Amino acid sequence: MIDPTIFWPGILGLGFLTAGLVSYRKELVASHERRIFSLAVFGPTFIAASLAAFAGEHFTIAKQMTGLVPRWMPAPLFVVYFVGVAHVCASLSLVVKRCVKWAGLGIALMFALFVLTLFLPSAIRNPHVRIVWIFPLREGTYCMGGIALFAIAIKKRLPNLARRLATLTGLWASLALVYFGTQNILFPQFTPGVPDARPTWPWVPIPHALACVVGTLLIIFGGAALARKYSANAISSAGLLMLALTLGIFLPEFFIAKTTALKLEAINFIFDTLLYGGMLFVISNAQEARA
Repeated sequence: MIDPTIFWPGILGLGFLTAGLVSYRKELVASHERRIFSLAVFGPTFIAASLAAFAGEHFTIAKQMTGLVPRWMPAPLFVVYFVGVAHVCASLSLVVKRCVKWAGLGIALMFALFVLTLFLPSAIRNPHVRIVWIFPLREGTYCMGGIALFAIAIKKRLPNLARRLATLTGLWASLALVYFGTQNILFPQFTPGVPDARPTWPWVPIPHALACVVGTLLIIFGGAALARKYSANAISSAGLLMLALTLGIFLPEFFIAKTTALKLEAINFIFDTLLYGGMLFVISNAQEARA
């Protein structure tokens, strides 16, 4: 029997991924002229799948997750369940393409609160610890992805506001990519992509070289994204790189992992990286509002 802590995140993530791919198939056909960059239309799908998977974790390991809730907040178990329900609601909105504007704002607000109440205070308390500075930038990018969803939804009615928000999200994504790229190069012993403190698994070939290549690409993409002309394609390229890492490293690790704890770790890597790629895709799509 499959452990519930593996089953529910996996089934929810896979279910919403499948539904999203079907839901956005027409957009993929319509954007065929962008060739490989047309995969960016699945940004909302990847976001929905990842949030749904994390909702599964909120429901199955809720008691363990209460330790992440700030001490000053009452009813930590309720907070964990509430966030899980919010994840599912946002995922449904993105897959059925209803109330996406409000879903985007909700996603942005949620991750902004994570940064302000969890990760930024931790970074300030432990400025010498490398990993604590990764989370504000990662979750900050998730926040920017929510803002990008909002900008895309309002670009026809409020083009000036959409343009400003798109510029903000593109700038943030660019700077985060450059920083993450330098971290991959400086610390190649850890898993490539979004920086982490987990050493790359032994089965991954030439892990240090891989991390350096990934880091170099992230710096190139981040630097190119600063130029308005190349912003959309550069950020999409970074999203494609995250998708490749998800499929080429983190997904195989799920099947290689022998224990429930290691499989859950792999699930987190799969959907964290897929979520980051999805956010980059929607940020790249928002750059069209700057045209």
